[in-house]
Amino acid sequence: MSRDLPAALRERLLVHEQEPLGPRTTLGVGGPAAWVIEPRSRQELLLAVGELGRAGMPFRVLGHGSNLLVSDAGVSDVVIHTRALRHVYHHGEVEHALRCEAGAPLSRLVSVALEVGLTGAEVLIGIPGTVGGAVAGNSGGREGAIGDLLSEVTLVESDGTARAVPCSPADFGYRRSPFKGRVVVDAVVQLAPAPKPRIQARMREILQRKSATQPLSWPSAGCMFRNPAAGPSGRLIEQAGCKGLAVGGARVSERHANFVVTSPGVLASDVLALVEKVRAAVRSHAGVELDLEVECWGQGSAAAGAEAS
Repeated sequence: MSRDLPAALRERLLVHEQEPLGPRTTLGVGGPAAWVIEPRSRQELLLAVGELGRAGMPFRVLGHGSNLLVSDAGVSDVVIHTRALRHVYHHGEVEHALRCEAGAPLSRLVSVALEVGLTGAEVLIGIPGTVGGAVAGNSGGREGAIGDLLSEVTLVESDGTARAVPCSPADFGYRRSPFKGRVVVDAVVQLAPAPKPRIQARMREILQRKSATQPLSWPSAGCMFRNPAAGPSGRLIEQAGCKGLAVGGARVSERHANFVVTSPGVLASDVLALVEKVRAAVRSHAGVELDLEVECWGQGSAAAGAEAS
């Protein structure tokens, strides 16, 4: 990389140079980032965004690395990895609400909600992202999405200041969020009290249904394509005869056709080639153009503030 990080970041934050991104994603593929910064506190996240903004350096935000495909060449941008910002705690001012840091896994939100006897978050069980990425993409499933629960999101502005933004379910839609492309510090989810056995029963029901229909034990990025107006992408892909279709170490799951699963030695180019084969098959069979749901990061593509779950 031709430009160096601001001295304040190199001296005060946890920084990695030419850091491979594949191990930081659920697909397990992808080349290096020029720099990876790992904030260990809210203050460090604000510092990172502010200093990069003042230096005019493009950056991306990484959570759990799900819903993400990184090219084999990697990215020339700085990557801010929020995995250390994982606290979930009572809001303190709003009854039955939890405040969740951006890097908190959705599984942690679900487990803390259960511990304190609050229902609503269990609809997110089995989704491998973080709160920040989920807020940016309105992650969810057939049972509901995180946007149904949010009452406030705190953002980092380009100058490194934090701003709390109230929100409601009406602000969100299918994979649509007003916070797409923004840097999330934390979010408040509004839940409701319920007996723990009832919450646990619903968690088991949702997880059993997902386990029966999704390849949860295989590396993947979750659903690869958005659902078009013509119907669920998985059904269209299956009808086009693509279940089990493979390129190199990437394969369309036999359990759910909208999942691409990977094996050791896979390349991002394998995944991309398979994606194009599936698109072509669905286009030929049904006349439908599938759009990717996963975020794609490629060498040289600047996307300041872009966030992957």
